[in-house]
Amino acid sequence: MAAPLLPEFLGILGIDIFLVLSILTCLFDFPAFLQYVYHVSAYVGFLQLWVNYIFAFSEETRFFICLAYLIIGLANIIFVNGYIGFRERKALWTMSFLSSVTIPSILISFSAASWYVNQVVISLPFLPLIPPEAIAAILVMCAIILGISLTFSMLGIKLPSSSIPKKRKGGERINENKHR
Repeated sequence: MAAPLLPEFLGILGIDIFLVLSILTCLFDFPAFLQYVYHVSAYVGFLQLWVNYIFAFSEETRFFICLAYLIIGLANIIFVNGYIGFRERKALWTMSFLSSVTIPSILISFSAASWYVNQVVISLPFLPLIPPEAIAAILVMCAIILGISLTFSMLGIKLPSSSIPKKRKGGERINENKHR
């Protein structure tokens, strides 16, 4: 019989999410301080794992602490996706990020949490298990969407963008409709 998944796996998954977000904020030209915030958040995850080890909390407490950290990481992924879509007004990048990072990370995180809750006696209702066929179908759909968005970006096709004006480096807003 396979060993049950430890709750610290969710914490390590959250640490990985924050490290990936740190790299992606460098690639997408986010404010410079944000990448350091994500680095510090990853260090906080290691500190949280160390505190769990030192104080030897109960398994339920460790699970809830690690799950909360993972949910915070997933919320940050959704924030980055929204920032790219609404603030940067790049619909193709948003679709690419959604299909390559957001949906797979949420799917993996939910699968790990539901598998843990259903395998271990914990005072939570059972979470639905996602069938492997559905996981494969969702990931294939994400790959197709990623391929379409990359093809559109290579061909130079632009999707309609947001009507929120973009800021210049000096802070004043640009209305792109006036410049056309």
